[in-house]
Amino acid sequence: MKVGELINELNKIEDKTLDVRVLENNPNNPDLNMENYWLHKIEVYDTGQSGYEHFGEVVLIGVE
Repeated sequence: MKVGELINELNKIEDKTLDVRVLENNPNNPDLNMENYWLHKIEVYDTGQSGYEHFGEVVLIGVE
């Protein structure tokens, strides 16, 4: 998913006070979606930064 797609999906949500839960999408994990991880912070690595010379990324970090 690209940032623009994420923004479009988030804009569709009427209640902007909702918490954001992060789920692991790994059907091979027996604990799939059993833990509650809540979005804690967002890190942005722009294209061109050290280690991200060719592709940047946005990292959503969750806490239990």
